[in-house]
Amino acid sequence: MGLKEANLLRAGITLLGFSGERVQPLGFITLPVSFGDDNGHAMSMVNFAVIRAKSGYNAILGRTTLNSFGMVISTPHLCAEFPTSSGVVTVRGDARQATRCFQIAAQLVVDQMDPRESQPVIPQKESLI
Repeated sequence: MGLKEANLLRAGITLLGFSGERVQPLGFITLPVSFGDDNGHAMSMVNFAVIRAKSGYNAILGRTTLNSFGMVISTPHLCAEFPTSSGVVTVRGDARQATRCFQIAAQLVVDQMDPRESQPVIPQKESLI
């Protein structure tokens, strides 16, 4: 996108990460976000907190952003629908790419674990009743 840290608005706040850790954002920026297909599209300006983190994702959109588009999300179907001036548009995800992002995120969690804190997995013997 060609953005530089100089484009970020600084703010002296700390964010709370998904696992409870404190995260210091590099800054904030407002960018146009557009969703659509051949049947129509919708665009909105979205505020992003920019952080330095290892992730399988480029951006995470929250409920506020999804609601601003009027999106209805179907996780099992990997799609979202939202109204436009041309009618309802359906945006579909890619199952392989979603699986890959999940695998990357899961591996990053495993890589950050302290082996001294993890409990060994002991296989349980099956009992016949």
